[in-house]
Amino acid sequence: MPAHHYELATQHDDPELRRLLRENPFAGSISLSLEREPNYFLASATEGTFHETLVVRDTKTNQLVGIGDRSVRPLYVNGEIKDIGYFSGLRVDSKYQHGLALARFLGKGWEGQREQHKDGRAKFYLMSIVSDNNPAQRLLDSKLPHYPRLHHHTHMYTYAIHPARPKKESKIKISRAASESIPAILDCLHRNGMRHQFAPHWTEETLLSPLTPGLSISNFFLAPSGSRIRGCLTLWDQQACKQTVVRGYSGNMARFRKVINLFTPLPEPGTRLNQCFACFLAVDDDDPEVFSALLRTLYNEAARLRYDYFLLGLTKDSPFHSIVKTYRPITYESDIYLAAWEDGFDDIARVDNRPSAPEIALL
Repeated sequence: MPAHHYELATQHDDPELRRLLRENPFAGSISLSLEREPNYFLASATEGTFHETLVVRDTKTNQLVGIGDRSVRPLYVNGEIKDIGYFSGLRVDSKYQHGLALARFLGKGWEGQREQHKDGRAKFYLMSIVSDNNPAQRLLDSKLPHYPRLHHHTHMYTYAIHPARPKKESKIKISRAASESIPAILDCLHRNGMRHQFAPHWTEETLLSPLTPGLSISNFFLAPSGSRIRGCLTLWDQQACKQTVVRGYSGNMARFRKVINLFTPLPEPGTRLNQCFACFLAVDDDDPEVFSALLRTLYNEAARLRYDYFLLGLTKDSPFHSIVKTYRPITYESDIYLAAWEDGFDDIARVDNRPSAPEIALL
């Protein structure tokens, strides 16, 4: 009898799923546990129009010792709308996090994911791995049996910005959206999504729906130009279903923590971050002045609402890094991979070199 077996999670598994998230944070310079209180499955909608969670159990004790999420959503690929998968939420009980035991354990999980992949919902998947987690990168890219093959796609910078005090308003007019703005918002997101890889595709049915819990039209900030919108940025608070808890620091972040605190306060371990996302970013022609005005407006809104941080994700291709760095953010780096088994290799090879813009609020 095998030591472990896999199965799809149900609501009955919710307490164990949440325990595994709490007790097994992401390693890195900042150790974070990404939690889902009060119910694991409430956050699933943000990850895709299709979502399932695969769990691995100890055959003898039936204890849940590993989880991994698989989701599918429409994204822009080469300017067209495609259903693309996402592997996320990989957590392994600490007793299996080392050496050969981990490789074998993950092999059982990937065996299950490969079996689920046969439903044909997606040809390949996005995966995000923390950049300084070298052991995880080496193992996941090891080409062991059942493991998907990983193709490095881009480098992602997640900026955590502390809105200390309001800043002077920009000269460019920024307005808060209303319901009548939705067609223009969708048009702006569409034309900018088409010129980026893996930007999410939105419709009137999905923009404000169960797929975006906690989001309202008043969270959108717009740079209008007549009846057209030339820029969009949105504040999205997902804390009702997803939370980030700081568990510790390591490396230079730990050694120089006191110095860093002089410029940007770092939360104490065990602190649940009061945070939101800066997302739905779309700026015509990558206009730096429009982006700067949108970011400043959202910063002031986050300060007014007393958030500890708001998170903004930019890939290495983005022209906006220099603007964001003026806010002295904490930077969290990861690598985005395209993962596939044999039936997805050709689709990955056809992905062209236009700039990439996956949305961290959905990852």
